[in-house]
Amino acid sequence: MKLEFKCENDNIRLSEELKLHMSRHLYRHLKGYNALIYVNDKLTKTYEIINKGDNILIIINKEPDINWPLYDGNIDVIYEDLNALIINKRTKLLTIPTKINPHSLYQEVLYYLKNKNEELNISILNRLDYDTSGLLLVAKNPDFAYRLSPTHLHMTRKYHAICHGIFDKKEDKITIKIKRGDTNKRIISDDGDIAITNYKVLEEYNNLSLVEFVLETGRTHQIRLTASYLNHPICGDKMYGIEDDFDRLMLNSYYLSYNDPYNNELKEFEIRDEFLWKN
Repeated sequence: MKLEFKCENDNIRLSEELKLHMSRHLYRHLKGYNALIYVNDKLTKTYEIINKGDNILIIINKEPDINWPLYDGNIDVIYEDLNALIINKRTKLLTIPTKINPHSLYQEVLYYLKNKNEELNISILNRLDYDTSGLLLVAKNPDFAYRLSPTHLHMTRKYHAICHGIFDKKEDKITIKIKRGDTNKRIISDDGDIAITNYKVLEEYNNLSLVEFVLETGRTHQIRLTASYLNHPICGDKMYGIEDDFDRLMLNSYYLSYNDPYNNELKEFEIRDEFLWKN
């Protein structure tokens, strides 16, 4: 497998340029793929500085080793073709495994593909939190993942959430900066990464608001932090919210779309929220 593209920035580390052109999962596993990286036909280390216009060629020599156990999760497949899977992720499930919690959607997808005798070289292109449900796009090969990276420029993602309180402003675009805190919790900070979120209030009921959120960037916990920043935290949010009686995070990725990079066909997917008060 070969990936080839031009550097778009001057005086940048190769590692930082690579992150702009591929999913985080693919970048982290380049070493496991025994990838060779050439800049202007010269084998180059990821810490080296490159410049705008430099030709970058990545040669992936083998599939990654799968060191995690696989699980049959009876995944909810919304759509599948040769290059992609659209999965409806259930709540209370990690997207990617950790040492503390090794069971994730990633392993369930691998189990599903292994039983179909397909290659196990996937990338999950939009992650959802453990408590968040809804649509995820899974690339079934590195080339498809590469062609849709960076994902925030190639995908449209819309979420429904039930938030506490009644919004004074019913529609707005919010820009905050997010960085990692001392734990897995994120914080809003002037030296963080820019996070842009659009919201629109759809319904109001009993001091609660049904809100649509549309992402322009893809930061960890972005919607949850934005809702908290607006003083209307998402119901059931134990990390950024207030104490309430909701037994789950009321946030669902209900819409996802992308242009198929091989034929430019618009692929759109929408599911019905299971927790909305009106059907």
